[in-house]
Amino acid sequence: MTSVEELVAFGVDAKKAEQTAKNKKLSQACREFFDLGKEVGGADAAASIGKVLFDVASKVNATVPQAFKKVLVEYLLKPEGKNVSSPAQIKAATAFLNSATEDTFTVASFEEAAGVGVVVMPEDITTAVKKVVAADQAKIEELGWGYQAKIMQGARQLLPFADGKSVRDEVTAQLEGILGANTGNSKAKHKEKLKQARKEKKVAAKEDTAAVAEDGAAVEVAAPATGAQKVTPWEVEADGDVNYDKLIDDFGSKKLEPEHLEKMKKLGMPIHHFLRRDIFFSHRAFDDILTKKENGEPIYLYTGRGPSSQAMHLGHLIPFLFTKYLQEVLDCPLVIQMTDDEKFLFKPNLTLDDNPETGVFHMLRENVKDIIAIGFDPKKTFIFSDVEFMGGAFYKNVLRIQRRINLNTAMKVFGFELEHNIGRIAFCAIQASPSFPSSFPFMLDPKAACLIPCAIDQDPYFRLTRDVAPSLKEEKPALLHSKFFPAMSGASGKMSSSTNSPTTVFLTDDPDSISEKIHKHAVSGAPETLAELREKGANTDKDVSFQYLRFFMEDDAELERIRVAYSTGKMSTFEIKEILVGVLQDVVRQHQERRAKVTDADVDYFMSQAKFAEQ
Repeated sequence: MTSVEELVAFGVDAKKAEQTAKNKKLSQACREFFDLGKEVGGADAAASIGKVLFDVASKVNATVPQAFKKVLVEYLLKPEGKNVSSPAQIKAATAFLNSATEDTFTVASFEEAAGVGVVVMPEDITTAVKKVVAADQAKIEELGWGYQAKIMQGARQLLPFADGKSVRDEVTAQLEGILGANTGNSKAKHKEKLKQARKEKKVAAKEDTAAVAEDGAAVEVAAPATGAQKVTPWEVEADGDVNYDKLIDDFGSKKLEPEHLEKMKKLGMPIHHFLRRDIFFSHRAFDDILTKKENGEPIYLYTGRGPSSQAMHLGHLIPFLFTKYLQEVLDCPLVIQMTDDEKFLFKPNLTLDDNPETGVFHMLRENVKDIIAIGFDPKKTFIFSDVEFMGGAFYKNVLRIQRRINLNTAMKVFGFELEHNIGRIAFCAIQASPSFPSSFPFMLDPKAACLIPCAIDQDPYFRLTRDVAPSLKEEKPALLHSKFFPAMSGASGKMSSSTNSPTTVFLTDDPDSISEKIHKHAVSGAPETLAELREKGANTDKDVSFQYLRFFMEDDAELERIRVAYSTGKMSTFEIKEILVGVLQDVVRQHQERRAKVTDADVDYFMSQAKFAEQ
């Protein structure tokens, strides 16, 4: 293990050092590389490249033989011209180590892979950029400066060890010779062209109502998003508020009706305020789940989380809070899929390691602690990492699903383009697989019916799942869809997951941060002046503070009192924001208190299969 003090001495900033010291795997990796640095070059030399050693410790797999790691450290400490020093070289070197075996590793192959001794002259850069520009002349003329990044990418592929700034300067010079000076509006023009291309694609997709799977089975294709809104598993945009009735029509789901709630009451289930307030509003085959509950037939729940940041936010709580309620009223098992593989494939900045800032494995365990703090039954809940769990019965179902979804279908349903990596295209089968009880033979009844509570943007995955289920002799999963937890800017999108967003309330925020974010950024539905508010009242449908209260204030009578007072001008915007701040501060504080009690042993227990063998 490596202490905070030693990490700081090696150039790691204090906050990152504290996080690293708590991470057993990464701390051990740092210990190994720091010791190798001292062994190869002495303590002073090792300290001089401390940050580099920390960086490679977080990126080199623990399974890489120590002899390979020592070679890397030796080359990090060699004299200039014979060493590995640039970011591109270090990235290439670590990638080589992670893929090398005892049979394939040689010092010569390491040097070649890491670009040791490679000298890139200015004329080399000029020639490479000219080659890429000539090949992409038509695209440059069409998209102008909006294509600059693609030219950069192409040149870096030809010269992976060239200085980045030198390449960028040469690309800029050659594009100016073709296009003239960058006027600054090229990005907007490029976006407009992409928008037009998407429109044309949607028109073409609408003409096709179905695709044919590889085995000949018909597969439903999602109705393309029309009108001024776009809802996919990765993007939510609307001109004005999201039209949920239209989403029901587009996606082909059904609206939750009062009859569903009445049947739940007859079965002795209390009705969650998310249901009373139409926050969970749409479904697929929920009637079947209630019938199975009534008949005493087995049911299980499936939900998930993609770990793309260390801290979850308020919007991430919604499906988990509702899933906890469902687990209690249905008294059933639950599987929670942590899609670390998906986030690695869709987020280029993330890495497959325990790096505190970019590593999906580190983020996963931090997110699992937040999920455990919500209060799920540990004996009935299995949380799993795709990367760790993939194999056996689960992977068998992944393969069966993949063979029944062709490329044409995936591109139409999810909007994939030809330049997207194949991992993205194949991922839908991985998210589909937990919908079948046969993926979890160690814990589920093979006849158990699956119910998936999720935001409606995840529906495309499970439309495909339901389409292929009969050909796999599996039961179609049922779904309950929620509305989005709105962004502070209004209901045209959902709350951002960006860790730098000043308009996102994270579960790690302190009370003052929550107050500042709400008072400064939550859009009001009130008129511009207090006099107008007193006269006309506020529009609570547009007011973000009131909408957040609908999610987190459980007392129906108090919520209605606030609605009436605010909509008739008897309550000010400041007053309703103060009420919301108090509610959210309590929600976050209580969550933080519960989370502080979650240990690494708790994480291991929730992610353990062995506990089910003991039951």
